Amino acid sequence: MAACSLRPSVLCGPGDDRQGEPPFIVGDGQNLWDVIYVTNVADAHVLAAENPVSSMTVASDIFFIQNNEPITFRDFCLAIWAHFGHTPPFEIHTPEKLAYLVVLICGFLTWVFGTTTTLRCGSARDVCSVRYANGEKAKLVLGYRPRVVIETGIRLSCEDYARRMGIESHMQ
Repeated sequence: MAACSLRPSVLCGPGDDRQGEPPFIVGDGQNLWDVIYVTNVADAHVLAAENPVSSMTVASDIFFIQNNEPITFRDFCLAIWAHFGHTPPFEIHTPEKLAYLVVLICGFLTWVFGTTTTLRCGSARDVCSVRYANGEKAKLVLGYRPRVVIETGIRLSCEDYARRMGIESHMQ
């Protein structure tokens, strides 16, 4: 059976839930992410399954699926908060190594006291890492093009969240 691997970037869309993360900026916050709206990922799966007739096959290949609209992690967070009328009154800039130390201490304390934490090493790594790759091959071989731009994807995600939570989204 012929198969390929689709590697979507960070997803957003209906059903996303608030994680309650603190307003810390780990590192400089300027690391690029390419967030993709969930229906764009579905489109890429359909294209891969149909494998349009071309001189190239998708079998045994890997494709990065993204919106091809890189945004800094900080700007992504600010865009979400803006939909709920929130502008952080302050920002706490935390060096990356200090963030890892805090995560380790929190992990130890939650283990000692039998509680849980949302702070994990993976979380610290995620907010500092670049989550952007070259999606050109998906465009050339699959014919993939995102139909929902990130600005619209963020708006739709926030509207869905607001509706589910019974709260108001301030941007239309």
